[in-house]
Amino acid sequence: MTLVLVFATFAFAEDPTFVGAAAPAAAEPPAPETHVKASAGGTFSSGNSESVTFNAALDATHKWSSNQFGIVGAAAVGFGATDANADGFLASSERCLGLANKECDSTAERYSLDARYDRFVSDKSSIYLLAGGFHDKFAGFALRSHVQLGYANHVVDTEDTHLKLEAGVDFANEAYIAGVTPASARLLGVQVGLGFDHAFNESVGFSDALTVYEPLVTQPDGSAFAPHFTDVRVGNVAAISAKMTDRLSISVSDTLACRNEPIAAPDGITESRAPFDNTLAVALVASLL
Repeated sequence: MTLVLVFATFAFAEDPTFVGAAAPAAAEPPAPETHVKASAGGTFSSGNSESVTFNAALDATHKWSSNQFGIVGAAAVGFGATDANADGFLASSERCLGLANKECDSTAERYSLDARYDRFVSDKSSIYLLAGGFHDKFAGFALRSHVQLGYANHVVDTEDTHLKLEAGVDFANEAYIAGVTPASARLLGVQVGLGFDHAFNESVGFSDALTVYEPLVTQPDGSAFAPHFTDVRVGNVAAISAKMTDRLSISVSDTLACRNEPIAAPDGITESRAPFDNTLAVALVASLL
């Protein structure tokens, strides 16, 4: 409902007349915005080899007034038959796809979900609260949950280019897979992030999200909190996307997770985990809203 107040005055011969002196109408708040994107991709092979991989992601945001809420989730799973005796031949006893009496070997197993609330304190900056977690079997994490409070600034925000910097304090609880000692740990640290998006034209765009996490103090299972500055963790996701239709695009992405102190291998195993995980994926992306 709009209420308009009209003021009238009497003008005498000696009074000046002002044209266009009426006060401008108050600006209306921006309409709420909702954006939802979902992507999926995978591979399937059979014959001389047997393997299945699947990856999916969801990115949803809702912005109203000076508030924004978002959810980001992802999943990557893989399984297949392995050449157990390393003879270069996949025997019938080693095959698994389509066999009810034999399970395939897992080759990838990662799930993640984060929810985030931003309260904008200006057109380009916000205070945010982030909570979520992930499971990554082969990196050693049964579950890593965390809460983060920080500040974000949209340094560049044009029609074609967007650059965002943010920094926050993060508290995390890490539970490791069976057999790892210690079995869990709690960490208090800081995380800085950089996000970049650029549209080369109406159809092709590039994005990159870089995060650096530095623990300040840690508490391994059964121990007291102690300073710990050497476990630096770096993550990066770079992607190139090309529109196929107004709602559908294809994306090629590379995801890198690196840390200089990997989770220990299960007890009794002398080898160490790799300090990084790298995933190259091709996916179809649907803009649902």
